[in-house]
Amino acid sequence: MTDSNAKVLYTPLAEARWAYLIEPRPQMDPDKPLAWSVDLVFPAGDPKTIDFHKKLEDAFVAEHGTKKRRSDKGFPLKPDKNDPDLLVCKFKAQQLVRRDGTTAPGPKLIDAKKQPWDGSAIGNGSKLIVAFKLHAWDRPEGCGISLIPRAAQVVHFVPYLEEDATEGFEEQAGGYTVPGVADEFDEFGDEL
Repeated sequence: MTDSNAKVLYTPLAEARWAYLIEPRPQMDPDKPLAWSVDLVFPAGDPKTIDFHKKLEDAFVAEHGTKKRRSDKGFPLKPDKNDPDLLVCKFKAQQLVRRDGTTAPGPKLIDAKKQPWDGSAIGNGSKLIVAFKLHAWDRPEGCGISLIPRAAQVVHFVPYLEEDATEGFEEQAGGYTVPGVADEFDEFGDEL
């Protein structure tokens, strides 16, 4: 049911979680291709969120009508598991392999001034607007829509920082130390 000529739609500005938009990541099913993805978090009662929710509902009905059985995973905007005042919207695009064996590029990223993104990993708390296409699907368990990110504008950037888990350790007196080049000697007692 995918329409490659489908209209590009835009989200309101929202907080990002789990943004994998720079490089694709492995999916839960190892047989599936790598994918770019991001979750956007919206305040449930906000007028812009309500309008966005209505646009998605209208798109769902336009694709499937009102009588078809909706899959449990058939709608990408759902209540947050930890905060009932938030809605989470999931976006995902699988990495496609062209006939010539090359891979198609992922979503295009720009900054607030519409300049190309510098490649920095996007951390939780960043604020994005996502341009996406809607993909309608119908399976035995029901029907649904998925949102495929085509581009994203990073309006507020929070860098993704990996914690260094070794920071919490203290040096231990008398413990083993990995020998370094300066600590190694040859069989005659001379430094290498």
